[in-house]
Amino acid sequence: MKINLRSHHIALRVTDYARARQFYTEVLELPVVGQIPGKEIEFLGIGGTTIELMGGADPESLAKPQAGLIHLAFEVEDVDATYRELRDRGVTFTVEPKSVGDLRVAFFVDPDGNELELFRSPTLTWS
Repeated sequence: MKINLRSHHIALRVTDYARARQFYTEVLELPVVGQIPGKEIEFLGIGGTTIELMGGADPESLAKPQAGLIHLAFEVEDVDATYRELRDRGVTFTVEPKSVGDLRVAFFVDPDGNELELFRSPTLTWS
């Protein structure tokens, strides 16, 4: 059995589909690469895999899990420049750009509070 061909998608359920779609496609400028007709489901390209953006989450039933996905990291050419551009678009950052060893990182949240990271490292990378 071979399951390491490549990743296909990471599913992200959201409380307000239109708001989340606007954030990911207009603010972060991720392209829509697929969808399921008639459903609040679209696939957004993030360079090598996709985010499956899914509507229908009930905000009252959502609680932070004790284990599970912590954050989704986006590798970028320049963390500081990307931070400035997103900040100017109204994105809320929880951690401004900082260096951790040779890593350069910054953290922000999507409209549902999911943590996202801007990331750059000359050594911690692979293809």
